[in-house]
Amino acid sequence: MKGTIASGLQLLASGLAPYVNDKLTRGLGDNWQRAPRVAQVLNSADPNQWDAQVVLVLMWDHWNQVFRHEMGFVERSLVSELREFRNRWAHQKKVSLRDVYRCIDSIERLLRATDSDAVEKASDLRKETLKLLHDDELVESTVSARDWFTACVTAICGFLIVVVVLEYLRQPLSWVLAGLTAIVFTRCVVIVTRQKMVVNTGPRQCGSCARVYYGNTCPYCQTAPVSPTTPVTVSSTEELPPRCTSMTNDSAAADENTL
Repeated sequence: MKGTIASGLQLLASGLAPYVNDKLTRGLGDNWQRAPRVAQVLNSADPNQWDAQVVLVLMWDHWNQVFRHEMGFVERSLVSELREFRNRWAHQKKVSLRDVYRCIDSIERLLRATDSDAVEKASDLRKETLKLLHDDELVESTVSARDWFTACVTAICGFLIVVVVLEYLRQPLSWVLAGLTAIVFTRCVVIVTRQKMVVNTGPRQCGSCARVYYGNTCPYCQTAPVSPTTPVTVSSTEELPPRCTSMTNDSAAADENTL
């Protein structure tokens, strides 16, 4: 991840150096680099040799004099934030993947605010970092207990087959078949125990009931606990529909005729 920050800082330096040099020359004159305070910051008179630290410090120290006329408080906050990220990177401090994405995103925003030519490269770097962040936070690699059970059964079967082949077949045929059997079953075990990528967010469709749900398991397919039901009793005083009443009367008349 520190390599990603280093790439972003290089893009920041190469993209902002011409802009910073042009604005300081227009605002402070051609001899602005000779100022004692500036001489302590510059590592070279050539803007192409400036690093991210030089660019950010120059923008921060001359913000009120030069850069505040074209940029706002948002861009000033980006400069301050990027100085902090650069210091963490320079002192080899631990940086989370989320902070790495924020750093690259801030670099892209600052480059875009200055209409730099390095915006496209910074955008590509941000997209790559976003993909890593997505895989880290929303996708997990798991191997289920069923997969481990299948792998154990497969390994046992392969071992037994190898023992039988070595016991009952002649050499060197037995060694060849035993080796091939071991390779095949080892491959099967590796495939079964290979970690599978599982997305932990977003809607998905159940393979059994075809309903859309959120989460890891389908709530519609879960069996509900069976509760004792009370038998339904129908009162004899309840009125039956007209059709049912006529059918009952016809049945009673047929019984009387039979008798």
